[in-house]
Parts: sequence; structure tokens; C-alpha cells
Amino acid sequence: MLASKIKDGLSKFISGDGKRLKIIVAIGLIGIILIFASNLFESSEKETDTADTGISYEEYTNQLEKRLKNLVSTIDGVGECRVMITLENTTESVYATDVEIKNDDNSLNQKDEYVLYDSEKGESPVLIKEYLPKVQGVTIVCTGGENKAVKEKVIQSVTSLFNIPANRVSVSKIKS
Repeated sequence: MLASKIKDGLSKFISGDGKRLKIIVAIGLIGIILIFASNLFESSEKETDTADTGISYEEYTNQLEKRLKNLVSTIDGVGECRVMITLENTTESVYATDVEIKNDDNSLNQKDEYVLYDSEKGESPVLIKEYLPKVQGVTIVCTGGENKAVKEKVIQSVTSLFNIPANRVSVSKIKS
């Protein structure tokens, strides 16, 4: 019964004015064009995402400094502050390797090769882990830097945050 109502409704709609059919076809074509256009934009966005997966040394340092500045400035008595962070080294990448060991009677040979995969740019090694640089030292210059209690709170926060000793954290009063 429901199927017959749908058939009747569709047949009335289609058999009616030719103008309706043209509008339906035009809307359908616009929909198909939009679907194809969205696929083009999606593929170009994916390519840029995969091409830029890493973060530069300078960007990483700037992000850490900004986040630390925001945190330290919320400590009571700190006031305005500036932060500088030094890092031990650059980013370290660990790639997958294929180890082949041959054991003869008198010798042992080991051959290591990187595991490669085909990418759009040719063959690339398989990245397992990427270690970000560790913080080596921190300097904070703030308006409350002469107050011993404020200085101690800042040093305690920074040492626990970055797991570095207190002698690698410097807190000073900002020049007036």
C-alpha cells in the first residue's frame, strides 16, 4: 500500500510540468559537482598533512617558552615575566631496521638495513619513534624575581615540570 502511494506520487511529479524535471536534474548535477570538488580539496589537505609531520627545533622551543611563561605568570607575586629555555640537542628519530645474522663455524656476521616503504616521494624509512629535545636550562626574568618566596615557587615549578636540577634554573628581577 505504501509502495503504491510512493509510485503514484513519483509518477505525478515526473509526468507533470517539464520544468520540474529540469530543476531536479540541475540540483542533481550541482550535488555531483560539489561531491567531486570536496574530494579534490580533501586529497590536497591530506598531502600537506603527511608532508609536514615534524616540528622544528625553534618552533618547539618557542612553544615551550610560551607555555612556561603562561604558567609562571599565574604564580602569585611573579607579575610580568620573560622566559628563555635552552635544549640539550635536536630531535632524535628512531627508524625500523631489519637485522640479518649469519652464524658460520668461525664467524658471526650481522647485517642491518633500514625498513623502507614506498611513498609519493620515493622510498622512505619507517619511523618508529621520535624523541623531542630535553630541556637543559631555564632563565626567568620577572617583576617579583627579587622576592625569595616567589623565586622559590618558580624554581620548584620549573624543576618539577622539566625534571631538571635547581641549579639549571635562574630567576631574576626584571629591569625597571
